[in-house]
Amino acid sequence: MSDYRKPVAMAATGAAEGVFAASGDGSSSTDCWTVSGRSVQDWNGSHNVFEIAAHHSTEVTHITTQVVYTITFSSPIKDAFSEFDCTFSGNTAVVTRDLHANGYYSGDSVTFKVWAQAADEAATKSLAITGISYVCRHETNVQGNID
Repeated sequence: MSDYRKPVAMAATGAAEGVFAASGDGSSSTDCWTVSGRSVQDWNGSHNVFEIAAHHSTEVTHITTQVVYTITFSSPIKDAFSEFDCTFSGNTAVVTRDLHANGYYSGDSVTFKVWAQAADEAATKSLAITGISYVCRHETNVQGNID
């Protein structure tokens, strides 16, 4: 028997039934995006600028509502920011991207920048990404499936 999930009611204005009830209120995964990052400008006067590229798998079907990226750098950072919500501590920056992306075998791609600063100019210029992990939050689609 599978785990119980709390029922969720969704309005489907374009459907003949009008309301759709599905079991489950969302879940998360770590197997639907391929993520990479690279420095695109090692010194912009204060920060090293990194570009993060993410590509959604064409093998899964879900509606992505949030992706949280944890980016690990080669040295401790004293500042980091992005065009999305960003926090940092030690040698990691965590970027939270809230969105509504239709992941129905779509192969969606996204790029965004992260600006990171180390102790001084030399340390900032030598920063490198040593790892990127993520958690993808997704919700029930109108067909009642998550994946």
